[in-house]
Amino acid sequence: MKSKHLLILAIFCLLCSCKEKQTGFKISLNSKNDLDTIYVSELITAKQIVKIYKNEGIRNLEMNAPTVAELYTKNKHQPYLTILAKNKDLYITILNDSTLTTNDNSDALLNDLWKSNNEFISKNNTLLFGSNNTDTIPIVFENFRKQREIKINTFKEELSPRILDILHFQNDARIYSFLFYFGRLIKELHPNERYFDFIEKIPKAAETLKSLPDIYLYKYEIEYLRKHQSIESVTDFLRFIEEQTNHKDLADFLKASYIKALIENPSYWQKHEKLFNTAVLSEVLNSEKNNRYSYLIERPSSSFYAAQNGQMAYLFEAEDKFGNKFNLESLIGKVVFIDVWATWCGPCLSQRPNVLQFAQKFSENKALEILLVSVDSSKKKWVSFLDKENEEFVTNLFIENGMRTDFGNSYNIKSIPRYILIGKNGKLINSNIHEPSMAVEKEIEKALRAYY
Repeated sequence: MKSKHLLILAIFCLLCSCKEKQTGFKISLNSKNDLDTIYVSELITAKQIVKIYKNEGIRNLEMNAPTVAELYTKNKHQPYLTILAKNKDLYITILNDSTLTTNDNSDALLNDLWKSNNEFISKNNTLLFGSNNTDTIPIVFENFRKQREIKINTFKEELSPRILDILHFQNDARIYSFLFYFGRLIKELHPNERYFDFIEKIPKAAETLKSLPDIYLYKYEIEYLRKHQSIESVTDFLRFIEEQTNHKDLADFLKASYIKALIENPSYWQKHEKLFNTAVLSEVLNSEKNNRYSYLIERPSSSFYAAQNGQMAYLFEAEDKFGNKFNLESLIGKVVFIDVWATWCGPCLSQRPNVLQFAQKFSENKALEILLVSVDSSKKKWVSFLDKENEEFVTNLFIENGMRTDFGNSYNIKSIPRYILIGKNGKLINSNIHEPSMAVEKEIEKALRAYY
């Protein structure tokens, strides 16, 4: 298969000082072919490191420490992980299907850790969901973790100690992250159960946690709940993070990550979500104003405030399958129910018959508008889906990659399906309805009876 090549040449300067050595690298493109812009961003924070353009020549960059980054093109099709580090020459290959790869063994290992995790989970579905004996699950996954550890160590002579540290942490974190997900959310196990004893194997917090920090937040939650019957407050848990981490920079990073996760993925933090509202967020933002990672929560916080019930709904623009423009402003004066979905979203498709039945029930009511807003990346795929469905009593709209636009940010849409109810006055009645139900129908009927 033909491929295009980019050359990233990493050259690091040695400083005659007792300070930590600064890491720098030069980036140059080695291709005569047209290619998309390549984006390089930090894996967890999504902070952009650089954009790589064709014929741009050599660029000099500085970094303070080895960093796990994500390489991707504009449509973010099949991103590839890489470790940006000292003395590392990196060739990026772009295949015809826009797949990105590199020539580096540490990157190959890093991506294998990511993908083999998912493969191992699929392979062990029977164990995970076919038995109630959960205590054996951490043992099976621990054996898999050790197998991957052995594989990483075969490159011990080839890779620097810091890169090896990152790979070992990624191995641990991806295993433990799934075990937390399975125990906390799928099985809803009590924190005191033996299943969670694997937290004792999680290494002491170090700089590497910035490449996958959530396992420490989950670990602290289990430790907190083993001492207390419940989470007492968000601010109390933030203090617990500080006490357990005992390292200001890492504690700041974990606290910012926690607040961001609480806003963007509340379903992962069920014991915390009920304690969180705009007043608590304002208190937290004030207490964390000197947190060096406060930039991680600026945009999620703005979205959270904007998406709260009683606020004016964001007046978004969209288009129908014929390319006709739509603006939500045109519906002020009506009650609006919005289903945010995509053709690639399994839960969205499983709920869709219920949504359509729900829409048909209200189809004669001219004071109510039901919008089915697709956030697909491909309009063609969306139109093809609609042509097969051929439903006429709903308004289907399209916002390309809508979760990553002002629409997604303003409504704080981090997962789908998402259901939103807006009143006649254009204000949010409920910005996060679980799914169409009798309770939702009553809420809609109440909104239809209401005046401005």
